Amino acid sequence: MSERHIEMFWRCSSCNHRNLGRYMVCQGCKNAKDGSEQYEMPEDTASAVTVTNEALLRMATAGPNWRCAYCESDQRALDGGCKHCGASAVEGSIPAEPTRPTPDEKKGAKSNRRLGCYILFIIAFFGCCCPMWMSSGKKGTAPATAATAATTEPERTRTLQVKEVSWEHTVSVERYRLVDDEGFEEDRPEGALLVKAQGKRHHHDDQVLAGYTTVRYTERVQRGFTTETYRDKEACGEDCTTTPKKCSEQCTSNRNGFATCKTTCTGGNRSCTTRYCSVTKKRKEPRYVDEQRSRQEPRYRSVPRQATWYTWKEWRWMHDRDVKANGTTLEARWPTDAELRPVKALRKGEKERNARDARYSVVFHGDDQPAIIYTPETLEEFQRFAPGSTHTLQQKQGKVSVVPQTPPAQATP
Repeated sequence: MSERHIEMFWRCSSCNHRNLGRYMVCQGCKNAKDGSEQYEMPEDTASAVTVTNEALLRMATAGPNWRCAYCESDQRALDGGCKHCGASAVEGSIPAEPTRPTPDEKKGAKSNRRLGCYILFIIAFFGCCCPMWMSSGKKGTAPATAATAATTEPERTRTLQVKEVSWEHTVSVERYRLVDDEGFEEDRPEGALLVKAQGKRHHHDDQVLAGYTTVRYTERVQRGFTTETYRDKEACGEDCTTTPKKCSEQCTSNRNGFATCKTTCTGGNRSCTTRYCSVTKKRKEPRYVDEQRSRQEPRYRSVPRQATWYTWKEWRWMHDRDVKANGTTLEARWPTDAELRPVKALRKGEKERNARDARYSVVFHGDDQPAIIYTPETLEEFQRFAPGSTHTLQQKQGKVSVVPQTPPAQATP
């Protein structure tokens, strides 16, 4: 990027004389330049003469002019006081010429104003129309106030009445008793009783070597090389091109009668690609032939093996029975001792143990929709759902939960 300075001009508002930027006084009527007379660019900045004189260069690079606050005449940054009325530069200086926005700045400001108008229009539109949209929905529903409401709020909340309840208590009874079993010696448990051998039975088969079999096959082996000719491409130079060079000059006012012109150039780059040529080459390729060969492979036969088969007795926990109690009221109970009593008396050494399982169900009226079934986890929770009582339910992702009821605040005496 190259840089140069050119001289601007201004036109006298009194006599319309065109003055070069170096003059602060009209060369026609000798009136001092004032704020109404702006600096203008030459019609063709490309053909404007480059400033090379040292004195003019000092003016061009000294900074913007300042305007006397007393007589309103323009003065150079190099001047310590007003040459027209003698006022000090410190006491009476104001900018001689406001900075003019560049075309890009004007475009950006215009875009910002347009964007601001669009935002004001959207706010006004939604401020007027959104209340009507929200009020036109189904009665009892409220619009979401934030984007996260869909994930934090339950899918549906309703206050429903208990239609019916049911419960089922199951006691699973296992009995420790003597059972019959059988198997080979490795299957017999350590504490087996009344062990009896029942003769021999087939246990497994062994694979025994019975000789060898000659297997003939064909194998492909290398036998020498074959020379062949082929065509290939290899690098044999470069093909280069140069892009045209383009330069543009942009001039900006220094606000002191001169302008700074900067030249920016693009292009002029040289790019090359490799050039390939077709050549004839030779190479050796391995030659293969098929040969007949043979090998010995082992041959096996199956030999059955037998082992002693045993019968025995052993003590083991076995499922015996399930005893259930159920009902459709809140008064739940477990099977009584009489109901749990075995049909046949326990033999010597036998004993029983049991495991308990409880299941509860509450059915809520579904209005004009299917009924909703809720499953309490404990008897204490189940007994809070008296038939006819109302409760607040939440449905989220297909799962039903009950909102705990807040007890009423007690009045202080």
